[in-house]
Amino acid sequence: MEKHLSKRHPFSLWILKALLFLLGIAAIPPGLSMMMNPSGAGVGFPSGQLDQTPFPDYFFPGLILAVFMGFFPLLAWFGLWKKFSWPLAERVNPFRQFHWAWTLSVACGICLMIWILVQITMVPYFFLQPTMFSWGGGIVLFSCLPSVRNYYQKPV
Repeated sequence: MEKHLSKRHPFSLWILKALLFLLGIAAIPPGLSMMMNPSGAGVGFPSGQLDQTPFPDYFFPGLILAVFMGFFPLLAWFGLWKKFSWPLAERVNPFRQFHWAWTLSVACGICLMIWILVQITMVPYFFLQPTMFSWGGGIVLFSCLPSVRNYYQKPV
């Protein structure tokens, strides 16, 4: 049986991991604050900002922020870092030729871009929206670079 050579850790992967980690740690505190104080005052949101949205307060947006922009990127970061096996994640992974954490990293980038697009339609312009949309695009871009894809591609 052939022994597989270990793959070289590409520099672009360090950037991807940093993007995911920083997104995760930046999203959890405001998400939790919005859930604990649904008025939005804890994060400095003006009252009435959600009047034209389906949300009565900031609890549900805070939950989405904490889970999808906080917990999931940190889980993707940890999975990319440790490359551990997780049968449940593999079962729902639509890209079975890649490690589940790679798929989750792509999903996190797409979710962030969707979050910002939805946010733009519901609340007034806010200077971080283009930055965060680009951040999500960067996560998708770095995830899809050949060096990163190859690093997380499973042997056949």
